[in-house]
Amino acid sequence: MNKSFIDKRIFKRWVIFSALLICLAFVANTIINTKYKADSVKVVDIREQLNGVFRHNSYWPDHLKESREKLKINYTFQSKLTDKIKYFLKKYKSDYSAIVVIDNNTGAILSAVGYSNKEKAFIRSLPFSSSHPSASLFKVVTMAGLLETGEINIESPQSFSGSSTTLYKYQILKNPNLRWKRTQSFKKAFASSNNVIFGRAAIRYLKKDNLSKTAHKLGFNQDLMKEISMGQSFFKSPINDYNMAELASGFNRETMMSPVHAALLSSIVANNGVMKSPFMVSSLSKLESAEPKWSVKKISKRVIDRKTSEALFKVMEYTISDGTARKSFRRFDKNLKKLLKVGGKTGSITGGLPYGKRDWFSAFAVPHKNDKDKGISISVMNINLEKWFVRSAVLAKNIIEYYYKEVRPIEKSYLNAKNNKS
Repeated sequence: MNKSFIDKRIFKRWVIFSALLICLAFVANTIINTKYKADSVKVVDIREQLNGVFRHNSYWPDHLKESREKLKINYTFQSKLTDKIKYFLKKYKSDYSAIVVIDNNTGAILSAVGYSNKEKAFIRSLPFSSSHPSASLFKVVTMAGLLETGEINIESPQSFSGSSTTLYKYQILKNPNLRWKRTQSFKKAFASSNNVIFGRAAIRYLKKDNLSKTAHKLGFNQDLMKEISMGQSFFKSPINDYNMAELASGFNRETMMSPVHAALLSSIVANNGVMKSPFMVSSLSKLESAEPKWSVKKISKRVIDRKTSEALFKVMEYTISDGTARKSFRRFDKNLKKLLKVGGKTGSITGGLPYGKRDWFSAFAVPHKNDKDKGISISVMNINLEKWFVRSAVLAKNIIEYYYKEVRPIEKSYLNAKNNKS
């Protein structure tokens, strides 16, 4: 056998082997691309179709068209709860309202309802829009940043002079007038929404980039939902000390947020500092056979330290018991009061779109007899131009009572758990 014949045989085998490798690579690449393309189409279809619904404000689609078959959209909305919320909004007749309820255990949006009393119509996009000044809800972010410096705690005393609801430069940039000097703990300042103390503390303890970083960690300037395109909540870095005080206290119209984000802030606190990304579409399935085709990927990440969230939990509880929401929760159901830990933060400001005076309330309600159940979080935003009919905190109280009495009765579950232990 001569050398040229051996070389030809080796070359022929090498060509065949190379061809096989190319074919295998092509097949593998086709399979991966097909799977990726199919998954991408489903996600893109959800975003495009729901965004189209937002633009028209007419209905939630019940299915998506994908290749030759229809896919059913399975929402996370709780119909019984949503119907009750719609009843409340029609009853109290604010010019505009938006209410969001989130299941803290999963991030699922149980209800998201917007309403216009002028048009007597429900507005699908209002709970998801980020055209609303955050007002004093931003104090949750500032408090988190201040606590994580390690230089203060919720009992640290802080001095101020003048009205706690104003924010004049002399209150912020000068030492408090000795004659009118007063002192509050940070816990009391948060519960009473003291702008001056929060403005002064931010200048003293926080760097400009620290506040921006904390705001980003807690959801500002980022996409919070994956299956729809929701407007980002907006935070702009401070340009000087006084602007730092304005932003840190929420005393400005530049920091914008959505009602979904407002509920998420309380959810983070209830989840010990872990953000569970909110979602409203749980899965897609075949319309005829109900065969699953896609399910949401739940995303969780720690955004603040556990000790920080525990301190925030306490000051938000204090807002309910001794702060700006105390009157609204005065008649809170006595039995539920024994079984739930409820905390919140109020806020009010004029501006935004739709224009008007906003009355914010963000809250959590967590069963304290079950460590594994993180409960729910709620945001209520009422917008009025002239007349006021109901406080946002009152609406939140009513929703919490209804949810734990009618939708997920906590007294029954507690008694069952107690009987099982015994």
